[in-house]
Amino acid sequence: MLVSIVYMSRAVVPFDDDALAVLLRQARLNNEALGVSGLLVAKGGRFMQLLEGPAWSVDDRFAAIARDPRHGEVKSLVREDIDRRRFDGWSMAYRALDDADVRAEAGFSPFLAGSSEFSPSFDGTSAAWLLKWFRDRELHDR
Repeated sequence: MLVSIVYMSRAVVPFDDDALAVLLRQARLNNEALGVSGLLVAKGGRFMQLLEGPAWSVDDRFAAIARDPRHGEVKSLVREDIDRRRFDGWSMAYRALDDADVRAEAGFSPFLAGSSEFSPSFDGTSAAWLLKWFRDRELHDR
C-alpha cells in the first residue's frame, strides 16, 4: 500500500542556500534508500513537504523529520492512501531562484516560481491545494 503525507514545519536555525542544498542532497539519499519520493518546498524559514511511498517508509521518514532538531512545529496536514506515485522522483522548490547553485541541484523544481504545475490527476487533491497555498503565501521568519 502506498501513502502520502503532507506536513509543514519551521526551521529552528536559518537555512541559507548552501544549507538547503546540503539538506536536499541528504534527503534524496535517505528517501531513495527507503523508496520515498515527493516534493519539498522551502521559503520564509518554513518547509512544506509531500512524502509518498510504502506506508512503513513514509512513516519512518516523517518520524525522523519530527525528531530532527533543525525542524520545529512539525505538523502533519494530510495523510492519504494513494494508488500510484504522483511524483517520479524527489524535487525541491526554493524561493531564492536567483541562486544558480541551488537551481543546479538534482531534483530542483521551479514550482515556487509558478512555472511548474501538477499533473491533472493530482491537481484536484487536498495535497496539491496545500502545496499551492504554501507557494502563493508570503511567509516570514518570526
